[in-house]
Amino acid sequence: MSSHEYSLHFLVNELVRTLNVNLKGIQLAPEAIVDYFNKNTNRQANTYTPAELSDAKRKLYSNSLSANEFTELYDSLKARHVRDLDSIIVILSNIVDNPEIQDLLKPARSKSTVMTSPQQKRLNTQPRTITTSPTSTISKVHSSHILAEMKDTLLRPATATISQPASIISENDIRRRVLTPSSSTEFLGRPAWFNERLRLVWDFYPTPEKFEPDVAIGRLSVIEQEAIIVEDLLLCMLGIEGKFIKTPSLTDKQAQRSFHIDRSLDPTLRDLARRMVPLCSNHSLIVRFIEDRSQYKYGLINHALAGALREVVQRYYVFVSQLETQQQQGQLTLQTLWFHTEPVMEMMEIIANIVRTLNKGNTTGRAVLDLLHEQTLKLSGHKQAYDICFFLAKSSYKPYLTMLETWIHNGIIDDPYGEFMVQENKDIIHHESSLEQEFNDKFWSRRYILQRNNTPILFQSSSDMILNTGKYLNAIRESAFDYNDDINIDMSTSILRIDKQLLMNNYKKLEYTIREKDLDETLEEAYKYSSEILLDLILNKYHLIERFQTLKHYFLIDKGDYIVQFMDSAEDELTKRARDIDENKIQSLLDVSLAITSDDQYKDDVRIKMFHYDLISMLERVLNIESSTNINETMEIKLTGLESFSLDYEVKWPISLVINRNCLTRYQMLFRFLFYIKYIERLLCNVWRAHKNGGRRRRRVRDRKQIITKPNGAAYLRHKMLHFVENLLYYMSFEVIESHWHTFEHNLKKVTNIDELLQYHLLFLDNCLRDCMLTSVHLLRHIHKIMATCVMFANAMDNVDDDDDYDSLPGAVVVSFNNNFTEQLRQLLDAISKEDGPVYGATGGGQQHTLTNIIHRINFNNQYC
Repeated sequence: MSSHEYSLHFLVNELVRTLNVNLKGIQLAPEAIVDYFNKNTNRQANTYTPAELSDAKRKLYSNSLSANEFTELYDSLKARHVRDLDSIIVILSNIVDNPEIQDLLKPARSKSTVMTSPQQKRLNTQPRTITTSPTSTISKVHSSHILAEMKDTLLRPATATISQPASIISENDIRRRVLTPSSSTEFLGRPAWFNERLRLVWDFYPTPEKFEPDVAIGRLSVIEQEAIIVEDLLLCMLGIEGKFIKTPSLTDKQAQRSFHIDRSLDPTLRDLARRMVPLCSNHSLIVRFIEDRSQYKYGLINHALAGALREVVQRYYVFVSQLETQQQQGQLTLQTLWFHTEPVMEMMEIIANIVRTLNKGNTTGRAVLDLLHEQTLKLSGHKQAYDICFFLAKSSYKPYLTMLETWIHNGIIDDPYGEFMVQENKDIIHHESSLEQEFNDKFWSRRYILQRNNTPILFQSSSDMILNTGKYLNAIRESAFDYNDDINIDMSTSILRIDKQLLMNNYKKLEYTIREKDLDETLEEAYKYSSEILLDLILNKYHLIERFQTLKHYFLIDKGDYIVQFMDSAEDELTKRARDIDENKIQSLLDVSLAITSDDQYKDDVRIKMFHYDLISMLERVLNIESSTNINETMEIKLTGLESFSLDYEVKWPISLVINRNCLTRYQMLFRFLFYIKYIERLLCNVWRAHKNGGRRRRRVRDRKQIITKPNGAAYLRHKMLHFVENLLYYMSFEVIESHWHTFEHNLKKVTNIDELLQYHLLFLDNCLRDCMLTSVHLLRHIHKIMATCVMFANAMDNVDDDDDYDSLPGAVVVSFNNNFTEQLRQLLDAISKEDGPVYGATGGGQQHTLTNIIHRINFNNQYC
C-alpha cells in the first residue's frame, strides 16, 4: 500500500462522514470504494465534451423544482468563471440517473433536519457542506463557495482532524452566498462626502428635473440643427447631458444607459445621431465601472484594471477634445463626427463587453485575469482590439505578478485581498519552539495551501512548482537560526536574501504574455535555485543521511546489538501490564543499553513511547476506515509492556520536514512488529535451553533406547515455531528492509529537490510496510494469532520444572499446540498467496509484492500444503 492509498482511505472515510451516510446499512464496505477509486482514476477533471455538459444541464433543468432559479444560479456561477463548475454539474446529473446514490443520500436529511445550538455554532465556524436529500440536491444548485469548501475539506491531508458532518444549509442561504460572494475580511468603504457630493463623478449627473428647451429644435434650419446636435453629442461623450439629447436616471448602477433624442430633430440627423449614442452609453458604463471597482473591497487586480481603464478613458477624452477643436473651428459636421468616432466606437464596445461580463458575475481576482486573457487570445487576429485587450490584461496582471515575484524570490505572501494562488494557513503555528515541541508535516503540507480558485489559467500548469518554490524559501528562513553564516536573513522585515548578487544577476522580471512558456523559464530558475539551497541545507548542514542511518539502526534493528542488552535488563519490567510500567525506569534502561552498545552521535534523541493500543489497532488508525473497529485511546485491553512498547525520536527543524510524525508512525509500526518478533524468538530460544538441559539429565537415568515422546514432540514443535520466527525475521530484515534501503540510498544520490526526497523516503517506508504485511489487517491478524500461540507454548514449557518429569505435562497439550500452530500457519500462507499481486501506488502500479519469498522460506518442503 502506498501513501496514495493511505490518503485515499482517509478521503473515503471523510466523504462518508461529510455525507453522514451509514455504509453498514447498505452492506457496502469502504474498502470496496477505495478499490474502485484505485481502478478508475485515469480521467482528468474538466475533460467533459460539450455534448456531455449539455446533457447534464438538461437533466438538472428538467428535474429542478424551479427551472428559472437553476438557470439563474448556473449563469451567475458561469459568469464568475467558477472552477470545477462543469464537473459539479456532471456529478449532480449522475446522482439524478442513479437511484442507488439517491437512496444512499436520503437518510442524511432525516438525521440532520433538526439543528441544535452546538450544530448551529459549528455551522458558523467550520467549513460548510451540504447534506440534503436527492430532491433538494437536484433542485438547489450548490454555490461555488460551498462546493469549493467541501472540496477543500475532502482534499485535506490524511493527518487532518476529522470534523463532524455539518447540518443542512437553507435555500436562501445558498442563494445569498451564490449571488453575493462572501468575504471574511472587511475593508474600508467610501467616505461619507463621496455620496454627498454627487458631482464628483465622471458619469452623467442625476438631475431631478428635466429642463425643456425654449425652442423646439425642429423649427431651426438643418444646418443649425446639425451644429446643435454635434455639440450635444460631444457633451454626451463626456458624460454631460445636452439640450436635446437626454438620459434618464439609472436605478441600477450596472445597467446600460439609454438616451432620448428630441423627436423634432431632422430624421436624417436623428438617425445618424442615434448611431453614435452607443459610444456615450459605453463611456458611461466604463466610467461607472472604474469608480465602483476602485473601492478597497474589490482587490488589487480590479484596482489595476480600473487604473488601466482610466488611462484608456483619458486617451478617449483627448480624442473628444480634438473633435471639440474642429467643432469650434466650424469644421466638424455630423457626417465627419461619425467618420472619426466609428473606429473608436468599436474599441469602446469591446471594453464595454468586458465590463458587462465582469459586472454580471461581480468578478474579482483570478476570474478577472482569466477573462482578460481569454479575450486577448480571441482577438489576436484583430490588431487594434488585440492591443487594447493586451494592455488591459498586462495592467491587471501587474499586481498579481508582483505578488508572484515576492513569493518565488522572497518566500513571502503579500496579498492583502486574498487574490494570490498561495494562501497561508494561520492556524499552523510555525515559530521555532513549536516546531521542536510537535514536529509533523503540518508546516510543509498545510501551512501554505494552493488555492486552485485563485490560480490563473496562465499559471495552472506551473502552480505546484510556484507553491514549492516559496515553501523552500520559507523552510530556509525557519532554519536560519543555525545557518546565518551562509544565509543572510533580515528577521525584522522577514525578507530572505540568499546570494543576493547572484540572484539579482539571474533575476528576470515577470511580465504578462499570452504564451506560458515565456514565463516558465523564470519560474524554473527560481524553483531550481531555492530547491538546491534547501536540499544542501538539509543534507549537508543538518546531516540528514546520518539521521536516516540512526533511524535504521534503532527502529529497523539492522544490527540488534542494543536490543539484546535492553531485553536482558528490561524484560522483567516489560512483562508487566502496560499501565503498571514505570516509563522513567524503562527510559533509563534504554539509555544505558544505547550507551554501552552504540557510539551513534544521535542516540540521545531516542526516546521510549508506550502506546495504549496494540499494533493491529494502530494499523486501523492509520487506515482510518469506518468499517474497522472504533478505537478508543483509553480502551481497556490487557496489553503487556512488550506489546505497547515502542521508540520515539526527537527531531528539530528543519529535519522534521522529512522525519515528520507521519513517517515516525511508520517507523514505529515496523519497530513494534520487529521488536515483538524478537521477543518471541527470545522466548523460544529459552525453551530450547530448557529442553537441552532437561534432556541431558533424563538420559542419565533412562534407557537410551527408550523413546521419550513428549519432550521430543515439544522440541519438534519448538523447532517449527523457531523456524517460522527466524525466517520471518530474516525475510523482513534482509529481503525487505535491506533491499528497499539499498534502493532508497540510490535514490538519495539523485534527488534534486526536497519534494523528491520526501517522496523517496515515504516510498521506502510504504514499501517496507507493505512487504512486511503491515498494510493488511487480516494478514497481521493471522500473524498475531501465530505469535500468541508461540507465547502460550513458551509459557507452558516454562511452567514445567527442569527437574520434573515431562510426564507431568499432558500429551494432549503439545498435540493441541502443534495442531493449532500448523493450522494457523497454513491459513497465513494461504492468505499471503491470495494477497500477492499488483500494487497501485506512487510507482505507477504493476509493482509485485515479495511476499511469495516468505512462502518459499517457511514452506520450502511443502509441509503446510
